[in-house]
Amino acid sequence: MDVSQVATNASRKQPSARELMLAGEWFCTPDMELARMRMRAQELQRLYNNCSPLDIKQQQALLARLLKRVGRNSWVEANFHCDYGVHIEIGDEVFINMNCTFVDGNRIVLGDRVYLSPNVQLMTTRHPLQPEARTVLVDGRRKCVQRAAPIVLGNDVWVGAGAVLLGGVEVGDNSVIGAGSVVTRSIPPGVLAAGNPCRIIRSVYE
Repeated sequence: MDVSQVATNASRKQPSARELMLAGEWFCTPDMELARMRMRAQELQRLYNNCSPLDIKQQQALLARLLKRVGRNSWVEANFHCDYGVHIEIGDEVFINMNCTFVDGNRIVLGDRVYLSPNVQLMTTRHPLQPEARTVLVDGRRKCVQRAAPIVLGNDVWVGAGAVLLGGVEVGDNSVIGAGSVVTRSIPPGVLAAGNPCRIIRSVYE
């Protein structure tokens, strides 16, 4: 990674940190636009996670404001956490169980009939491996360097409890990710995959 180029891009403020983030390029934080987006998302999550479970209409209204898309008959259990919300798209008849975390520095897309078990983490962002590259000096301020890649889950995907999916991963239609797995590479359709790192075990049709 060219650290000097990161600093140059940030100091010029063109393109913005959010544009770099969504383009999969290195970007720097803190950034005012991203901070405002995070605070908005945090407030909506606070309201959602503290909403009465009997107040279904209020929960649905808050989810519609928080996320980019929520499909028909989809549901997200509290406590739910995300960075921005506006980069998350959820298909129809999706169920997201309690305590799931979406770090949506880039797009997170869930197809139809996706089931996420408790404590699943979808983590789009990462930092440079080299310690000296993890921060840069921009206009006299020390800033954190990050990069984000999308996560896409196809239709009819089931992710087991406590699994972690990293940025750039795609999971094909009908596949199952075992509990506690760490998914660092894309998984094809129609397979059971598990482990750390996650690997294909067999077809789901056997």
